[in-house]
Amino acid sequence: MARSLILIALIVVLLGGLFFVLRPEKSAVPRERTFDLSIKGGEMSPDEVSVHEDDRVTLHISSDKPMEFHVHGYDMEQEIKPGAPADLHFRADLTGRFEMEDHESERELGVLQVRPR
Repeated sequence: MARSLILIALIVVLLGGLFFVLRPEKSAVPRERTFDLSIKGGEMSPDEVSVHEDDRVTLHISSDKPMEFHVHGYDMEQEIKPGAPADLHFRADLTGRFEMEDHESERELGVLQVRPR
């Protein structure tokens, strides 16, 4: 009987330890996230931005030509002029994948990925 109780106790401790070691890392606190996006020749670098739900996001955008930068789903637009980088600030309150495009040419530049917290 005593052996069984010791064995059960060891299994519980082992399983508890495995739970804390192997659990997925979750950030409970929203973060401030800033990304430098460079658009040259119609291509954006980086072409994907990944954040978590409720993060405060700043996109610092520069372009080699005048354009209207648009984030679908969030319906935000920002005029960008060559040599004059612009910032787009928002809270990532919608989850999913959202296109970022040159609104005038309707050309997709990249993707905003907002993961659930």
